Amino acid sequence: MISSENFNKNPSSDPIKEPISTDPYFFSMPKELKTSLDSMLESSQNKNAPNFWHKNICDELYVPVDDGEIRVFHYLPKDPISKRPLVFIPGWGVNPAGFQDLFSAIYEKVELYYIESREKKSSHIRFWGSKFDMHQKAKDISAAITYLDLNEKNYVLMGPCWGGAVIMQGLMDKVLTKAPTVITVDPMHRLWFSKFALKWITPFIPTFMFTLLKPIIKWFKLHNMHEPTQKSRAEAFIADAVMWKWKRAAQQVNEFELFGNLSVVEKEVFVINGTNDLIHDQRDYPKIAAELPKSRFLFLGTDESNRELLMGMVAEEFTKILQNDQIPPSLLPFEKAIQRGS
Repeated sequence: MISSENFNKNPSSDPIKEPISTDPYFFSMPKELKTSLDSMLESSQNKNAPNFWHKNICDELYVPVDDGEIRVFHYLPKDPISKRPLVFIPGWGVNPAGFQDLFSAIYEKVELYYIESREKKSSHIRFWGSKFDMHQKAKDISAAITYLDLNEKNYVLMGPCWGGAVIMQGLMDKVLTKAPTVITVDPMHRLWFSKFALKWITPFIPTFMFTLLKPIIKWFKLHNMHEPTQKSRAEAFIADAVMWKWKRAAQQVNEFELFGNLSVVEKEVFVINGTNDLIHDQRDYPKIAAELPKSRFLFLGTDESNRELLMGMVAEEFTKILQNDQIPPSLLPFEKAIQRGS
């Protein structure tokens, strides 16, 4: 077991640069459990699922937020098997195609609200000087949930990567505390871009130059990536970037950090991890779970190519139960005990 007091002896320092020795207990699975997970993933995927962002599949809505609008996709199956909808917050800049595997797992089963944040290409933000910080993004998600008339309903709020970070900020700001069930998948504790570059270089480079430099940025970010699924995901991520939004957003969240700040979260949060890559260091996630006053950590170890499918499978299982049921029986064997510091 790992005490959270060993994770944050100096919360103001950069956790990535600190030596990390996470108990391998958190990332181990018995062979029979791995076999069970593989079977669950295989049975959850529907390869015939259509692209969910097509208009004949989802309703495309634009929700009013400060200084503009953000896009929401709403999918309502004819005969859902779930007991409540999924409200999903995708990560930074990711386009809908990046979550097609998630949709394949919930297709014809689960109602979906897919809410895109304001740094994405789809948003209609009217002013270059608009806020793009984490507080604003969390406020946007809260505004969308209110607009969609979900506040008094039972739903599952899920966010991976930067979407998970936005949810955490919303919990810290007390604007997303009405969510009945909160799930974060590989939540990012800070922005993965260089802090030095964001503080001392990007403010002095005109935005049009970033557009011209896209091929170089792409090479710099991708040349060390060898896992095909991860690389393909990252290529689409960069290609879809609107550089003025990214520049504005990155500069405004440069000082964002979860470690050392999560003790104010009063709500129970499920922290999920299953894969490890250059952007998502899985050693961070038991640390995040331990720092949260109320959390449950689940490890579902699988290949990186299954990352979005895993999210969909987990989402389906949680939407089949109600809030008071806490955790699906099918996922209970994957829970790891978290020991928190006194």
